[in-house]
Formats: sequence, structure tokens, C-alpha cells
Amino acid sequence: MGSFLASFKGIFSGKHKGMTLGVDIGSSSIKIVLLEKVNEKSVLRNYGEISLGPRAGFSVGQATNLPPEKVAEALSDLLKETGIIAKHTFIAIPFSASLLSVVDLPQVAKNELEPMIMNEARRYIPIPMSEVSLDWWVLPKRKDTENQVFSVSSHGEGDQKQMGKIEVIIAAIHNEVITKYESIKKDAHIPGEASHFEIELFSTLRAVVGRDLSPILVIDIGAGSTKVAIIEEGVVRGSHVISMGGQDLTMALARSQGVSFEKAEEMKCRIGIVGEEEGRDILVVSELILSTIMNEARHFSENYEHKHGTKIPKIILAGGGARLKGIEKIILQNFPKVSVIIGDPFSRVETPAFLDATLKEISSSFSVSLGVALKGLEE
Repeated sequence: MGSFLASFKGIFSGKHKGMTLGVDIGSSSIKIVLLEKVNEKSVLRNYGEISLGPRAGFSVGQATNLPPEKVAEALSDLLKETGIIAKHTFIAIPFSASLLSVVDLPQVAKNELEPMIMNEARRYIPIPMSEVSLDWWVLPKRKDTENQVFSVSSHGEGDQKQMGKIEVIIAAIHNEVITKYESIKKDAHIPGEASHFEIELFSTLRAVVGRDLSPILVIDIGAGSTKVAIIEEGVVRGSHVISMGGQDLTMALARSQGVSFEKAEEMKCRIGIVGEEEGRDILVVSELILSTIMNEARHFSENYEHKHGTKIPKIILAGGGARLKGIEKIILQNFPKVSVIIGDPFSRVETPAFLDATLKEISSSFSVSLGVALKGLEE
């Protein structure tokens, strides 16, 4: 298996050609995006989505935990419905199925670094190292630490007294998870050679961040959970998972209004928090749920700001939850003086003009599938 840990280096280099399918197997739906490199430009060829809720006896929009064979069946059906055939397929692995940590380590010689990283990884991974696929990457030095120096000790040549540190991002995925997704790919009859995987967080960031090097907080609101990440100088500096998502909002709305999950989901998607009558009801519920999510996101963000003496001026929203009309108002209540942007992954690629309105409405939901498809164009 190739590296599943991405950096932002060369993401938009435009050096690769071909047609690539990006697959996002979420908790409530599967989304796919087919991209092709044409004249050094990434072009959207097709896309599609299939809900998983009904296949588990739930409603559309509800999170599920289907067995691999059911997921493969749904993915196969989606490929048949869209008529998509791709030589290369890249699949995003849920962030919840991985472990991702940024650690500070002493700056040492290369041959000393790997065993040090392995020892550090054992502190974070609660199972034997033989049971996980491990990847790591030394993060570029922050601008404020680039000029740190090292002094030579009098005890002998090459004995250095360390006066600075490096940051290393360590990622691990249980081998059983890899096996599960390889099985899904095989059972869904997806053509291609080796399996290509990437942790979904990096797919999202590739799709929504762009070339901005300033500190950015990305908040990806999925059905069952919310993923947050801090990007600075073009690399991931921290990440966190919050065990609440858009499904919690729908369920709370259904209880408060005495309606079914299906009706509450329809109200949430159609009205959001901008309507006059029904919108006020959704606003009350939304504030309660989203404030809980944003409090945790703010705590994560403030810890980072305090540790590194910086301010995060921008938030990018991604995921299906970013489609809630008026969500920016609630975000700003929790993050005053911060600009809030709804991520638009499809803006990274060329799309047919007649699809502009449709793609604009659903774009944030396709952050992962489009981002992992872009990775495919690189490789």
C-alpha cells in the first residue's frame, strides 16, 4: 500500500494526466467524483451519491454501520447508475478509523529519527505496532523557528546540544480497516491495480483550502461526527474529532417539532435557519446543537493559538452540515472577528456551466470525494 499521509506539496501542480475516481464512503452516504486531466486542467466528468440509511432500515441522512458487503453493494449500484468506469480509483478512509497526531521531537540525525518516531507512536497507539500501517512526515519548520541554531558540545565531534525541535505528523490505520476497504473495492467490482487510500481529512483539505498559507480552522460537519483541523503554512498542524454532527441536529429538531426524522431532515435542508416562522424553530435547535460542537472546536483552536502565539483569522466549513442555510451566523457567535467561508470543492475543477447552480448547492458535501480524486490525478 502506498503512503496514505498527504502533504500539500504539489497538490495543484497539474503534472499528471488520466481519469480518476474518488470515493468517499461516509456514515450516511457514498459519494463519488470522476475527474480527468485535460490540457493540464482538472475536469469534472461525472459525480454521484447514494444514501445508506434505507439500506440499514433508517431514513435518508441517518448515520449507519453497514457490513462491508452491504457497502460494496451500494457502491456497485451507484457506479452502475452513473455509468462510471475508471482505471484508477482512490478511496478515502474515515478519519474516525485512523489515528493522527502531531508530536514535537528533538532535531536529530536522520538515522536516529525513525526509531524515535516509532517509540513515540507506541505512546499513542494502544495496540501492537504489527497490527497497524504507520506513516509519518516531518513538517516544514515554522517561519518563527527557521533561524534556531544548534551548538556543538565539547564532548566530541558531532555531539550536538539541541536548541530546537521539529514537528512530526504520525498517522496509523489498523490493518483490519485496510483489509475492509480492499474487500469493499473488490466486491464492488472496481477495476484497477493496487488499492490507493488516503485519510479523509487530507482529501477534504486538498479540496477546500487552496494555496492559502495563513492559519485556517477547517470544520467538516458530517452526519455522525465533526472533524476539525488547523492548517498553517500549507500543512496540517493539528486535528480533532467531535462526536456530534448533522444527524444530531435533525434528531433534536424531530423531537422538538414532534415530527419524523424524514420531515425534520427535509425542513432542515429546505429552510435552514433563515426562514421567518419555521426558520426560528430550527434556529433554536441549531443553536443548541451547533454551539456544543463549536464550543469544542473553539477550545481546540484556542489551545493551538495559545501554544504557538498565533491567531486563526479564517474558518472554512465543509461537509453536509455546511449546507445548512444561515450556519455562518451561528459560527460567528462562537468565533467573533473570524471570517467564515463555505468550502467550494468544485471550484477547484472545470465543470459544465449548466451545472453551476446544482454544484454550488451540493459542493461542500463532496469535499472528500473530490479531494481524493484530485490526489489520484497527482499519482
